[in-house]
Amino acid sequence: MALESYGGASHSKQDSLTQDELVSLRLFQLNWALIFLVLVSLCLGLLLTSFRVEWSSYLAMLGMAGLYGIIGHLNERSAARNANIYATLITLAQFISMLVLLISLGYVAAAANLPMQEKNLLALDRMLGFDFRAYLGLVNDQLPLRWAFTQTYGSIHRQLLILMFILPLFGHHRRAAEFAFGFAIALIATTIISTLVPAIGAYHAVGIVPADHPNIEPVVYYGTLKELPLVRDGTTRLLNAYSLGSILTFPSFHAVCAVLYAWALWPFRWLRIAGLLWNVVMIAATPIGGGHFFADVWAGLVVALGSIYTVQRLGNHLAQEGRWKGASPVSQVTELHVQ
Repeated sequence: MALESYGGASHSKQDSLTQDELVSLRLFQLNWALIFLVLVSLCLGLLLTSFRVEWSSYLAMLGMAGLYGIIGHLNERSAARNANIYATLITLAQFISMLVLLISLGYVAAAANLPMQEKNLLALDRMLGFDFRAYLGLVNDQLPLRWAFTQTYGSIHRQLLILMFILPLFGHHRRAAEFAFGFAIALIATTIISTLVPAIGAYHAVGIVPADHPNIEPVVYYGTLKELPLVRDGTTRLLNAYSLGSILTFPSFHAVCAVLYAWALWPFRWLRIAGLLWNVVMIAATPIGGGHFFADVWAGLVVALGSIYTVQRLGNHLAQEGRWKGASPVSQVTELHVQ
């Protein structure tokens, strides 16, 4: 039984377990439950549709995530427990799992082929006073602006990779768990909303052609322009975990990530301002790089803020619950493993 791993030599480590570490373990548990529900949903989607998967790619990706997760949890249960090690491994495992499963589920959901909403999104932009063509022209003519937009917009994967390591390795275990859980909630919400409000992008809706922006190549938008119609018309039905692309337009997940990244970086005082400014520029770059409507960006901000609010309330509730019970770190860890 798991309780046995907490005797004798590990007693001093039990006593030194912090409240934030305890909350992080709870949040990691909840996130595993959420990831399992996504896995079940994907399996049901595969059974109910004509989608197939390239098993070798999924076994490799999810096997790697499983290996990280198992080693992390073994370390967390051992006498030689090191919070920096197990939190890093579990964080990596959860991000790999949720990205592979949720992006795959997004493909299956997009095959519902609901009516496109580009006209409505463009009308909403115009009602709010946003002019995509004018914004594109401004960026196309300004070299410093184009450079800043290219650097920040393309950093979405690099920032995520950096955060997956520095948060747990620098001792911000609770924020690492909150970030993983909040990211999962935001991606699930974005996938659901994008399924109900499908669109390809503003370039397509406004009727802009490459000659209108000779200095800009919106690679991510081109990827959606190529992939989404193939999913909707039934051409793409084989999923490969190595080649999954973004087919989400509304809300913008780049905008979601920019807010989540700035929030995740906040515990690092020496990165706060730089992280905030970098991600504000990333938000500004989102309509250009991804061909997003401005409504997509605003929706992404709402999703991100809602996810942060939810996960912080949950974290505070778990912390208060532990204090209210008056449980020591030893008894709370014991309770985790009895469950």
